[in-house]
Amino acid sequence: MITMDTSAWIEYFKDSKKADKVENFLNQEEIITPSVVLIELSCKSYKEGWDFNEHIKFIKSKSMIIGMKEETIMKCGKIYYEERKKKPSFGIIDAVILTIAREYDSKIITQDNDFRDLKEAIII
Repeated sequence: MITMDTSAWIEYFKDSKKADKVENFLNQEEIITPSVVLIELSCKSYKEGWDFNEHIKFIKSKSMIIGMKEETIMKCGKIYYEERKKKPSFGIIDAVILTIAREYDSKIITQDNDFRDLKEAIII
């Protein structure tokens, strides 16, 4: 199982050199996308002038959208606190993505260096 980080979806939609790597995961793995990733992508789409409706349709066709359960929220604070001590740039959205990935025993496909030292991370 693979958890998609915002940066991985961005690389895919930009059709960058890393898009092929992302596509391989999309075609070979069960994919989950945390709902907070959709929020970040919505913001990015308005900034970049993308058609977010088309992107979200594609994401929904390729992955399961995961919201935050109470249990996730409870775990997220601890993960955020622990990671933030090591990496001051580690954000709350990063903590949510990491928490969900751990709940689903999943790897995270990302380009974000804040995930670099984590066993769950696959840096593209």
